[in-house]
Amino acid sequence: MKKTAITAGILLGIIIVFVVGGYISIFFIGSPLDGNQVFCETSLKDQTLTLQINTAESAIGFRGWKQNTKDRTLYIDARKVLVSKFAESGTYSTVVDVENIDKVILGGKIIWERIYGRDG
Repeated sequence: MKKTAITAGILLGIIIVFVVGGYISIFFIGSPLDGNQVFCETSLKDQTLTLQINTAESAIGFRGWKQNTKDRTLYIDARKVLVSKFAESGTYSTVVDVENIDKVILGGKIIWERIYGRDG
């Protein structure tokens, strides 16, 4: 009888670990943003680029937005999670000074690129 109680306790512990781990994974950790999972509107005025990003899926939010610049390219990334108190919105807005930027990449997808004149 004691062995059965210990086995049941171990099984219950394993189930709890998987449930809590799954909750943390889908609501907090999430997965990397894929540029094909969002709609992005861009507006350029002088050297200021305004971005409005919206999810293409319902009940999806984003968290942990990061912007990194390398070789005149701005990379924007985030984590895709289910909407919760950790990520209440599937939208993101930002303004970027593109004076020293030639390209903006969101989740691996080019969303804006500077077009230089045809004469060089």
